[in-house]
Amino acid sequence: MKKSVSCLIMAMLILCSNIGAVQASAIEKGNPAALYSSDRIILSNGTEVDLQENAALLFLNGTPITDYETIIRNDRALVPVRLIAQELGAAVDWDGSKRTVTIKKTQKEIVLTIDSNAAFVNEAEIDLGYPAIIYKDLTYVPLRFVAENLDASVDYSSELSPDFTYYYDTLMPVSPANTIIRDFANIIIDEKYDFSHSVTVEEAMKKTQAVCLEGLENFSKSLRQNLENAKENPHRFDSELAGIKKEIDRMLYIGEVSRFYKFTIGPYDILYDRINDKIFFIIYSSGTTVKEVDVNDTSLYFPVFIVG
Repeated sequence: MKKSVSCLIMAMLILCSNIGAVQASAIEKGNPAALYSSDRIILSNGTEVDLQENAALLFLNGTPITDYETIIRNDRALVPVRLIAQELGAAVDWDGSKRTVTIKKTQKEIVLTIDSNAAFVNEAEIDLGYPAIIYKDLTYVPLRFVAENLDASVDYSSELSPDFTYYYDTLMPVSPANTIIRDFANIIIDEKYDFSHSVTVEEAMKKTQAVCLEGLENFSKSLRQNLENAKENPHRFDSELAGIKKEIDRMLYIGEVSRFYKFTIGPYDILYDRINDKIFFIIYSSGTTVKEVDVNDTSLYFPVFIVG
């Protein structure tokens, strides 16, 4: 069973993948769905993007940005300023003769000069801490600059460390609260959202548990029917299904990351989008798969049989 399910998933991934680049604007905000492996990402639209060794993943408003690299120099993260500034509602102009970038947002005007540590915000000089640079024809600035001058929420988190804690009585690790994909360092940049009217953690967990249980019920019916059609015992996996229900019932709240509440049921972490109430499973198998939860997805819990 495990072998056949694994082959099916890999075949689906191969069929939906193709080589190419994706623009950041092509993926909606708050959609982290993709397959994240050690050397590449396959996005939800099928686009395949190679990753450099020890790459940090960049998430902008909850969405992976794969058409631009992030750079780590002298322990500083450098990010492409035009992409991020425009996504955060700013206008960006380039003056090639002066090698300057001008960023305008509301009443603020920021001027950067390439290869200079100094920048000017409404004509007041500030220290970037590291010079703005040109890399592959794009201007890169320190991550700190984005947080301090573009009214953004910024976080940098490391990958899962060896001293993780375990999920209840299992051998499954509890992911760090401030990562979206725990297998990589994450650079997470967001607009500053107003969550004052969003659902509470308790409300989000109840909604998430209800969706997970509905999906489990549909998955169970499909699995038993497939076993019956194959002339096998339809109740062969009842203990495993009961185990999944147990984990849903004791779902654990991990924390908040980007626009999401983060929960776990052990083999899956779960992201609940506080902006639009969408729910994503983070599935740990061969690589890390993030998929939006569909209660009618007959393969929703198949990876549990592979990993656990």
